[in-house]
Amino acid sequence: MIRRHDFNSRWWGSEVGIVDDQAFFALPPAARERALAPYAWVESKGSLAAARASRVAAAGFFPVDVQLAFRIGLAQLRSSPSLDRLEVVFADEEPLVVEERLVADFEHERFHALPGITRERVNARYALWARELVSVSPATCLAVREGGDVQGWFLSLRSEKGLHLTLAMLARDARISGHSLYQRALLAYAERGQRLGFAEFSATNTAVHNIYASLGARFLAPLACWMWLPPARA
Repeated sequence: MIRRHDFNSRWWGSEVGIVDDQAFFALPPAARERALAPYAWVESKGSLAAARASRVAAAGFFPVDVQLAFRIGLAQLRSSPSLDRLEVVFADEEPLVVEERLVADFEHERFHALPGITRERVNARYALWARELVSVSPATCLAVREGGDVQGWFLSLRSEKGLHLTLAMLARDARISGHSLYQRALLAYAERGQRLGFAEFSATNTAVHNIYASLGARFLAPLACWMWLPPARA
């Protein structure tokens, strides 16, 4: 009912788990404790509507985020003159370099709840994830440039449901807005034949919410995110 989260374990440097069966929370306390014991921390995600908060909290988990799910039609998006100056380069056309020092800080992330966390360590997680996405799916990972300078990245994965809009990042010294990054990237995906995008983002990220709303996204049932940390030792 809890499995190792391979990516988070690589990032954190020790074993990290994720609850993949909500029946875990119905187990007897002793069974839950045994399942949790091997991990430095554990995440759980599930339907906000279906969440039984008291039962999750009784297992030692605390809320860290609500994520808004959405889908967006890509074929219906339209460009604007302000985007004409922006160039898109996909990773299957030329190498994309994503380094921690180049990306803007990630302010709206549940990982800030982890003990001892820093902005630098959160940024390192997303830079690592970006490099892995580029390696796995270069045809759906892109950089947006203005005057030859990278302004940001948009990294996605194909699935049976459509294109998962996995990770978007402005460059630390970007001269363009997040709206311009998102709109130009989504138009580029449409130009490559993608028709439907979907993803989730933190409900605390009002800027991203407004971007997708302005581009015609349809919002779906939200997800509750919980986290467990080992009890402090005396």
